[in-house]
Amino acid sequence: MAELEVVVCVAFDHRSDAERLQRFKDCICQCDFVEVAMEVSRTFDMIVQGKIETLSAYTEQMDRIRPQIAEFVTRIETNFVGKMMERRPASEKCMWVPCVGGRKRIEIGMIDKVAAEGDYMRLFIHDWHCLIHSTIRALKEQLDDRFIQRHRSAIVRSDFIERLLHQDRRWIARLRDGSQQPVAKSHISDVLDLMAHESSKDKRIPAISDPLVEVPRQPNEMRMQAMN
Repeated sequence: MAELEVVVCVAFDHRSDAERLQRFKDCICQCDFVEVAMEVSRTFDMIVQGKIETLSAYTEQMDRIRPQIAEFVTRIETNFVGKMMERRPASEKCMWVPCVGGRKRIEIGMIDKVAAEGDYMRLFIHDWHCLIHSTIRALKEQLDDRFIQRHRSAIVRSDFIERLLHQDRRWIARLRDGSQQPVAKSHISDVLDLMAHESSKDKRIPAISDPLVEVPRQPNEMRMQAMN
């Protein structure tokens, strides 16, 4: 028979001897079906989650500690999980990328930046990276409006840009991993559109002729205009 998911909520009698009560808690954690035990507050003192083969097997496990339950527990509720539901963004796009031993499914929003390497594209995903066989044009079609192409061989997620620097008539993107990378002239308009969109409330748009401008990104301004 398939395993049953079990959640048990327990309230203890706090008038019990503290040392004996602690030993009983340790005993609960050692039960064969228990996977996770959490001490909580308010109505219950402990929530236990685990798996067991059958309902009769669960009853047998509980019968073994019935005397201790009578001594230390004031309330106990058992729930058998019928369905597990995981909250996921409904619109999040995903892609499959190479990894050791096969391929790995990742959400598009996990990608920090992309750099071209010959006929391949290197995807940087937090502290991990991988190579995929693709062109930058083909890869852009799989991404969404959170990403901007700042160079003919580079794409970055907008909220991975920490600052935009304008120095010696060139734009530099400072990224959250500490690296600094140039923004190509052909993509300056996209960068300026981003700055105009995110700074229109209280900041002046720096002109290209300004000798030195450093524009910090606001933490709550995370979107970037999509590439055409």
